[in-house]
Amino acid sequence: MSAVIENHHDDHHHGPAKGLTRWLYTTNHKDIGTLYLWFSFAMFLIGGAMALVIRAELFQPGMQIVEPEFYNQMITLHGLIMIFGGVMPAFVGLANWLVPMMIGAPD
Repeated sequence: MSAVIENHHDDHHHGPAKGLTRWLYTTNHKDIGTLYLWFSFAMFLIGGAMALVIRAELFQPGMQIVEPEFYNQMITLHGLIMIFGGVMPAFVGLANWLVPMMIGAPD
């Protein structure tokens, strides 16, 4: 009678998922809003880098760093990324954070 009986009823892991799984499979409105806001921040950084290339090209008259076609592409991509990658996801993320709390929706 030296066998050890293990209790497995205490081994359940109920709680929020950890790591990347928490962010990929979440249904929590605050986590989803946070993902939108982080994406928006990353797009603002990319759009800002494009703005720096544009401003560096305009530093002096004539061609400085990039070809004219690439300059035109930078102008277009900068505008698209800042509006559709930066501003719009930021508004959606903020709304996703705030609206469920404003209307009293359950988590």
